[in-house]
Amino acid sequence: MNLTDDEVEGGDVGLIPWVPLSDFGDAPEVILRRCRDAIEGQAPDEEKANLLAVTQVLSSLRYNDEGLLSILGGRNAMIEAPLLQEFVAEGRRKDILTFLATRFGEVPLDVSEAIQSVVDEDRLTDLVRKSASCPDLDALRNVIARRRSATRRTCAGS
Repeated sequence: MNLTDDEVEGGDVGLIPWVPLSDFGDAPEVILRRCRDAIEGQAPDEEKANLLAVTQVLSSLRYNDEGLLSILGGRNAMIEAPLLQEFVAEGRRKDILTFLATRFGEVPLDVSEAIQSVVDEDRLTDLVRKSASCPDLDALRNVIARRRSATRRTCAGS
């Protein structure tokens, strides 16, 4: 399949991440720039970072060249993409729960659910520290409850 300019620049922007895996006549640098330009020009603002990150991931399957991937934003764009941040956060939450289960045995559902609800990177880092230093699950439960009430007060006071 050869891609035309219209297919890259005028089609469904959600398909752009697949373009680098397709057969095309242009040099990889040219096609990746066209993909970037199409995403930046056509995608809704809230989708751009994720589309660029996914395009990088799929491009890396074909090209193991950081110079090429930098056309799409490079490592920093990947790290900042909301989709990938959620994947990282999910892994951290799982690690925290595994750590707690190793220390204390079965983690109660309320503690597990509270940890699963955390998405903020700084809060997850704080939970790692508290999970390592708290004497028991009740102490951790109190830390989580205090953080929730402080967040509610901050939001309510805004």
